[in-house]
Amino acid sequence: MSALYIIHVTCAVLSVAGFALRGYWLLQASPLAGHRMTRTLPHVIDTLLLFSAVAMLVSWRLSPMGTPWLLAKICALLLYIALGMLAFRFARSQRTRLVAWLMALVTAAYIVSVALSKNPWGFWAALAS
Repeated sequence: MSALYIIHVTCAVLSVAGFALRGYWLLQASPLAGHRMTRTLPHVIDTLLLFSAVAMLVSWRLSPMGTPWLLAKICALLLYIALGMLAFRFARSQRTRLVAWLMALVTAAYIVSVALSKNPWGFWAALAS
């Protein structure tokens, strides 16, 4: 395993775990949800995650447009970001916040399943067979 891969996986785990924890704190109205570190650290982790992903693409000479599972991950990442923004910023009700947060977590699980299987269907492939 390359150092880039280890950095990427570590940042992905930290990013999703942090997202889950921040969502829990937000739903519980914990003051930790608004703490400066809680608002800053995810940006640092996600920046490292993005840089490691781009560096791996360049070093492995992969094109997302020519690699269906990478394109699926990128599309799912955009959905994950949109759901996270809905959950943390734009939702007006607790119910909408909760549903968006849970859907974002399912989307993150799908992204991981695509990465592990190298199949654009991810965990949905097992359900289809």
